[in-house]
Amino acid sequence: MMLERAASRHTKGKPLAAQQMVQDMIAESYAEIEMIRLLVMRAAWTMDNKGASSKASRTEISAVKFYTPRILLAVIDRAIQLHGALGYTCDMPLEAMYRSARALRLADGADEVHKQSVARLLLEDVQAVEGWPSEHVPTKRANAQRQFGHLIEKAKA
Repeated sequence: MMLERAASRHTKGKPLAAQQMVQDMIAESYAEIEMIRLLVMRAAWTMDNKGASSKASRTEISAVKFYTPRILLAVIDRAIQLHGALGYTCDMPLEAMYRSARALRLADGADEVHKQSVARLLLEDVQAVEGWPSEHVPTKRANAQRQFGHLIEKAKA
């Protein structure tokens, strides 16, 4: 619907599709839809290969549950925007789609519950470190110098 409307509706003598902001909305929507498809496919693959109740599957499923409705609402909102006032009327399915999509954020538990689940599962295997973070560049550089410094000196000679 978004693409058809962008190609068909004209403003200021040219189609909406020629407007950069409209092109941005279309590109963002396409990328987000594809991202969600991949996230869902990964969750399905993880369930098939690691079991539906595995930690990895639970993490992927929870991510899908909170992120899909967010993207769905954003894409529908952009489509409504491109349709103008018509998009918000009952003459188009977008208004009903938006209402239904909003319910998804609550249907299987609030987003916050799924986010908390994802974070908790991801943090289970993380160990606290003493001192500098493990990716601290000066520390990594000093360690590399200690480990490989003799090779650098040898190459300079």
